[in-house]
Amino acid sequence: MGALVAGAFGVLVAAAVPIGFALALAASVAVVAEGLPLVVIPQQIVAGMDSFPMLAVPLFIFAGLLMDASGISRRLVALARALVGHFRGGLGQVVVLTEVFFSGVSGSTSADAAAISGVMTPQLTANGYGRARSTAIVSAACGMGILIPPAIVMVVYGVVAGVSIGALFVASIVPALLIAVGLMIQIGWQARREGWPAGERASAAELRRAAVEAVLPLFLIVVILGGIRFGLFTPTEAAAVAVAYALFLAGPVYRSLSLATLWRRAVEAAVVSGMVLFVVGAARLLGWVLAVLEVPQALAASVGGTGGGEVGFLLLTILVFLPLGALLEGVPAVVLLTPILVPLARQIGVDPVHYGVVIVATQGISVFLPPVGVSLLVACSAGKVAPSDVARPLLPYLGLMLALAAALALLPEVTLFLPNLLGY
Repeated sequence: MGALVAGAFGVLVAAAVPIGFALALAASVAVVAEGLPLVVIPQQIVAGMDSFPMLAVPLFIFAGLLMDASGISRRLVALARALVGHFRGGLGQVVVLTEVFFSGVSGSTSADAAAISGVMTPQLTANGYGRARSTAIVSAACGMGILIPPAIVMVVYGVVAGVSIGALFVASIVPALLIAVGLMIQIGWQARREGWPAGERASAAELRRAAVEAVLPLFLIVVILGGIRFGLFTPTEAAAVAVAYALFLAGPVYRSLSLATLWRRAVEAAVVSGMVLFVVGAARLLGWVLAVLEVPQALAASVGGTGGGEVGFLLLTILVFLPLGALLEGVPAVVLLTPILVPLARQIGVDPVHYGVVIVATQGISVFLPPVGVSLLVACSAGKVAPSDVARPLLPYLGLMLALAAALALLPEVTLFLPNLLGY
């Protein structure tokens, strides 16, 4: 029966059926074939979405859209340019640093790819990087940015795995910064080899002005992490605070939000949230069906039989999530596999917070994996270039990110340093 479910799902995906419907239909085939009561289909889908912590997902999506509407991306680009634009390959460095800033206020990798590509790709192209290379740099930066809180995939993992979302947010900061530095070093080395230009060094006045204009957007990260750490609010309440803060910036502060724009962003957030939450519910249904068919037990036995301990299990996790994250997108892959793999991780002795960071770092690579990564398609659409053209310049960046993700998997103390320091 497991083969029937896998076959049905594969056929649906090949037929370009949206992932959420493919998951639900494949599970429904097994429900009918096994003679299970049909009522479990809506019950499990609703149960997958009916969670107070999961409410953080649409709220963070809405907050990110509001922040984007207020022109925050331009302010963050200006700050990044003032800080690193004078380095060799400065515009490439600006993309990475901008993503470090911007991902902290958006929470969505695809939103980051669209916003940053729209702002930076024309500038990169005009300075000799080419559209394919420009889109590759944006994609790699956004793949790193999935680790910057508040990441939606991280919220979903925390809910499904029963792990502190605050601890996940804190644990992901150091790995994200290490990958960002790695990408900036790689871009600097390529810039010297390719002769990419360096920009002019910003004056002290220009740096001060850029910092002043960006301080309010960046303060949102402090509000979210500080509020969760000191118990002022839960992650879900932090998402609501993020929406209120975004409305405050876009409205009274920057005066860039009209009622028409607010309505469009609300509708867009509802559509995106509906898609994400339906995928979560459909993955919950499929996970329930697989549990009834005892697939997790069989998988656990096969994984346990391979040996390798913690190291082998973590590397196997990366190898599993890379292709599935590209095919299923980030959220459904996490929802589908986390209930199966996290209990195994706990049995082996892998810290679930560390395990979550490894999974999310891998997802950042997989959603930009050519040729089907969903976020890669978004970046290519915004950059007006074909995914096949981006693959070659992108693969060295993804290779570096994969090597760093594997290193993080083998060095849990790097991930757990901040959570332990802050008492999580």
